[in-house]
Amino acid sequence: MKKVLTKTTSLSKQDWLALRRRGIGGSDAAAACGLSRFVSPYALFMEKTGACPKKEAGEAAYWGTVMEPILREEFAKWTQLETVAVPYMFYSAEYPWMLANIDGIAKDKDGTVSLLEIKTAGLYAAKDWSDGLPPEYYIQIQHYLSVTELHHAYVAVLIGGNDFRILEVQRDDAAIEHIIALEAVFWTEHVLKHIAPPVDGTESTAAAIATLYPKGNQTDRILPAEADALAEHYLRLQTQEKDIKSQKTATENKLKALLGESECALTPTGYAVSWKNVSTTRLDSTRLKQDHPELVGQYTRTTQSRKFAVKPAAATKGES
Repeated sequence: MKKVLTKTTSLSKQDWLALRRRGIGGSDAAAACGLSRFVSPYALFMEKTGACPKKEAGEAAYWGTVMEPILREEFAKWTQLETVAVPYMFYSAEYPWMLANIDGIAKDKDGTVSLLEIKTAGLYAAKDWSDGLPPEYYIQIQHYLSVTELHHAYVAVLIGGNDFRILEVQRDDAAIEHIIALEAVFWTEHVLKHIAPPVDGTESTAAAIATLYPKGNQTDRILPAEADALAEHYLRLQTQEKDIKSQKTATENKLKALLGESECALTPTGYAVSWKNVSTTRLDSTRLKQDHPELVGQYTRTTQSRKFAVKPAAATKGES
């Protein structure tokens, strides 16, 4: 049974973000399940526990919000269904940490109610929709269907500003059961116990760690025992990376030698190989410093970051 948590139309941005930290919303579902290409469980954990603030919505998200009522109206025209916005956040009575803030509902002539989710996607993301609903959004819809107890959903998406599509999604109880199980582990075993999920190799996790620890201090410390194996593994991978890069460069050079003056060519089995002329315009900073040193300071800014390095044990012993 679904319950209403609050009406969302009058919420401030701060109140809205605080409500999102009370549970797992539909847009969080794939990340909580470890199935998102964009947000790792580690990064989501840091957001939900308040350690890392949620990133500011970019231009794409802003225009998605602006377009939502327009696309809702367009959906109604295309389908001839009664369509209304739903300005409420719901939660599951059985799993109170499951939240749902849906874009709307659609009602047909016999009174059957369906969920309505509205999306916008740029041209770059068009390929993600080539086979239907992207996996992250499928998980989001099943999450919403679970919370709202509905059995059917429409997804209306505008791709590239001129490609409007309507997809239908049926409730999948087996998928919902699996999603709930994964979300329950994330929420009860990690968020509630303040135990972070494992660190992984995603950009999302790297960004979360950089946000958590933006500046280092000069104090040396001894890391736990597991760090020895990690440091050794890192150096081994670093060597392999250099070897692979060298092999890649050698292979590239061999292909360039075969191309010669040709910009494009095909291999006998159809591989396309190109080495095209490209014009690049760059600022000549050396000449700028020589000719106009007084301007350099006006257009120079200093940023801080942290440089990561691992040295072999023998090297560090020699430094002491």
